[in-house]
Amino acid sequence: MSLEAKAPRDFTYIRPRKRRLSEYEAVTCYTQPDPDVFDKQGWYLRSAEGRTAWRKESTRLRHPHWFDFRDPAGLWQRTYVRLQAEQERSLERAVEDAARAGAFADFEPTWVRELVGAHYRVWSFFEYGLFRCFAQAQRETLSDTLGNVYCFAGFDRVRHAQAIVIYLMDLEGQIEGFQDAGAKERWLGDPVYQPARRMTEELMAVDDWGELAVAVHLVVDPIFGEVGLSEMLRRHGPFHGDAVTPLVVSTAERDRRRNCDWTEELVRMVTAAEVPARDENRRIVGEWVARWTPRALAAAEALAPVHERIPRRLGTFREAVERASAAQAAIVAALEARSTEAA
Repeated sequence: MSLEAKAPRDFTYIRPRKRRLSEYEAVTCYTQPDPDVFDKQGWYLRSAEGRTAWRKESTRLRHPHWFDFRDPAGLWQRTYVRLQAEQERSLERAVEDAARAGAFADFEPTWVRELVGAHYRVWSFFEYGLFRCFAQAQRETLSDTLGNVYCFAGFDRVRHAQAIVIYLMDLEGQIEGFQDAGAKERWLGDPVYQPARRMTEELMAVDDWGELAVAVHLVVDPIFGEVGLSEMLRRHGPFHGDAVTPLVVSTAERDRRRNCDWTEELVRMVTAAEVPARDENRRIVGEWVARWTPRALAAAEALAPVHERIPRRLGTFREAVERASAAQAAIVAALEARSTEAA
């Protein structure tokens, strides 16, 4: 059999980001219909109100070709599932090894009761609220590559929420007297968590998928998530005999970094020099950052009483908030500088 007649596997209608078409691009690009791309006959079906399957008005951002977006991580269904399966297996092994070694007996009692059993359990409601946000937003995004990252961002959140619940169920079997009762009541009524609950409900009311990604990944996660999870739980755990909870938190941090990366890529794409609406897009993104920063700070600052429950505190709560705020401001400043250079 002659090999010279073998046809190439590349899809010539897809413009690859690099020299050759990646597997991610081959299985993802142009699977979502769009009359401006290939479906020149327009939409055959509309809702009773005349709504099309996808609407350009679903975001205030404007771009001539949303299908140009690429996920920096290059994830598609199989690679995403593999990634998260690996993370879940790592958590299972960590809990199993800690149980066999008797490591749970080293957990400081106040730490495990007030921070892990109380605060961390409440966090699962915040995560589930964000899952609901992205579950809706992914339906409205204007390209398949965008739909993927929004879908995965939603899956990340429900994984985090479930990982918390499963982990605390494991602790119930390992630590005598441990329980996380009353978490829902604290989420609904404890003044410490009401700014966070309000912020979560306001995010659920956002109907612009561009705003949602900017708000959550460039503002809420870097400030509220950093203070409530990274500073309080991951950073303080080892000083209270707890080497396991930081591992659970670290998988959420890994997802957070990945989602921040693709959101930064989205902002860079809509503010690139060749985009006609780049100046307006830059203004809109700045408006969103300005809108959500006070909300994220208020939610984070309300957690001060939780920080006071930590038996062995590393620095002050104010220092933790300032570190998170400075890091978040640096992310935004870098994006602003990049978009200004592009202009």
